[in-house]
Amino acid sequence: MSKIVDRWRGRWPSRATKAVFDRLGYAIVPKWQQANETWGGLTRLPIKTILDIGALRGEFAEDILAPAFPGATIHCFEPSPDAFPLLAERAAASGGRIIPHHFGLGEEDAELTFFVNVDFQASSSFLEQTDTNIRAFPQLERTEERVAKIKRLDDVAPELALAPDLLVKIDTQGYEAHVIRGGRKTLASAVACIVEVQVSELYEGTSRFSDIYAELGALGFVFCGTFDQVLSRDGDVLFFDGLFIKQGALA
Repeated sequence: MSKIVDRWRGRWPSRATKAVFDRLGYAIVPKWQQANETWGGLTRLPIKTILDIGALRGEFAEDILAPAFPGATIHCFEPSPDAFPLLAERAAASGGRIIPHHFGLGEEDAELTFFVNVDFQASSSFLEQTDTNIRAFPQLERTEERVAKIKRLDDVAPELALAPDLLVKIDTQGYEAHVIRGGRKTLASAVACIVEVQVSELYEGTSRFSDIYAELGALGFVFCGTFDQVLSRDGDVLFFDGLFIKQGALA
């Protein structure tokens, strides 16, 4: 997700800290605000399982998903060898609510090059950054290559004992359509998907809105709007978090 949650135990971050995230195009918001005001009615559903695909260190799972959906088990998927150890620590302290998986999701079972952003790991991806991304966020220029595992969601889902009314969040820095194509059967049983959608090409071969809309539309999802969007310094929309809900789920 593109918003950063206030994790300062109720203390608002310093101006210097906020300025750093502002320059990156992110907003720091209180977790009560995001959890209570931006779910598009999803908290009315009896969601028992959540897939957090692109979980990074588990911040979003712990601070946003867990409070908003207190009865749900959250499966977190993160391929980064740099971020996963911290995700595993957070999962160990969650009392079993957060379950970590050290691989990414896509259309194949393989080991791929993973581009780790040195200074801001949330921007790491299986795709290389474009000049557009670096111009918009100069702090993201430094990357290092790693090797990371990737699997198909439809191959691993039978091992996860997924409950009905599944919620799926996909934030994979341009790799979202690959995730969907490798998990069509699993996603067809979901009630909602929250997907980061890039408007500008921030990564080589990035998934575009038309790709994601077509894939999820074929599975019975309806585009229901956005949670937020990130703009360039010139005011152009770079990416947003889109909400797709299964037709009739909230009727």
